[in-house]
Amino acid sequence: MTTPASEPSVRHINQNLIMSQSKEGEPVPVPQPYAQSAASAGGSSITSFDSTNVIDGQSQPTPTHLQEAVLQTHSHSRIQAKDTAGPYPIPVHRLEPVENHLEASNGIEGGMESLFGTPMYFGTENSTVVTTQIGATAHVPCTVHHIGEGVVSWIRKKDYHLLTVGLTTYSSDERFSATHLKHSEDWTLQIKFVQLRDAGVYECQVSTHPPTSIFLHLSVVEARAEITGPPIRYLTPGSTLRLQCRVVQNTEASEYIFWYHDNRMINYDIDRGINVSTEPDFQSSELTIQRTRREHSGNFTCVASNTQPASVLVHIFKGDNPAAMYHGHVGGSTKTMQSQLHMIMIIIASGYRIFHTSVYMKIV
Repeated sequence: MTTPASEPSVRHINQNLIMSQSKEGEPVPVPQPYAQSAASAGGSSITSFDSTNVIDGQSQPTPTHLQEAVLQTHSHSRIQAKDTAGPYPIPVHRLEPVENHLEASNGIEGGMESLFGTPMYFGTENSTVVTTQIGATAHVPCTVHHIGEGVVSWIRKKDYHLLTVGLTTYSSDERFSATHLKHSEDWTLQIKFVQLRDAGVYECQVSTHPPTSIFLHLSVVEARAEITGPPIRYLTPGSTLRLQCRVVQNTEASEYIFWYHDNRMINYDIDRGINVSTEPDFQSSELTIQRTRREHSGNFTCVASNTQPASVLVHIFKGDNPAAMYHGHVGGSTKTMQSQLHMIMIIIASGYRIFHTSVYMKIV
């Protein structure tokens, strides 16, 4: 098609071609494809346009069929909007709604953890009670997860005395120390030869900002040995003596149980007719004398490690009823004491009368 010279020059925009007229009047196709940018991380793409799409410095209207084609191409990945400076479509990223808020919050927390690290927390429950016995070694636990650059300190609460920092002991009492194995999360306060005065609250503190602490209570009990039966035994020669001893209120197994007759250890005095049987865990022991003699009279004591001992007194003498003889002896002693007390009261009363009479005579 030719255009008369008197008609103004007209340029037609096709879908992919811009037609410009040559000097001879023949249309010359100039290819101007829409440039596609690289896809973004979200799968969407951005379309750009070239300056050659603008003819003679004036914006030209975009054909309707071209707009529909572009909208159909990008309907699934973006929203089209018109630029105020021209009629060409500009892609806009679609904002997808968040359906699972929990997943979104977890994603934020995960990002914070990767940036700042996993927060520290205690594996030992606050207000934990640790019970130990006198003379034993106490272990007060403190488990710290994800401690990072933090340092664990132990403080005695009743006097705010700093005991340890890390593995260094600051107390003058050498019984206190902190134990920690490499790559372990346990920071344990160790107290050797525990005494009753060591009972109380101890603070495990981690040097976070601000410092974080838990408090643990140390309870100290007095383990003791008990001999079942009455504290005094009366036997006739030839009878059997059987004493049973057990350890109570202990927090750790005893290392031994020894029997003493007065001041002599008799665990191995088999030649004297004494037999001692002790449980492997040293929780109980039994002493047996099958045929007692006068020489077996005296004090028998059961002694276990780190416990208070227990004793019984054994009397062996001839007689049909030694218990009755004992009660008669006690009754006689009681009557004697009552008589002596009566005499003392009489003397006090007589002295009071004499004093009162002398004072009265002086007044008269």
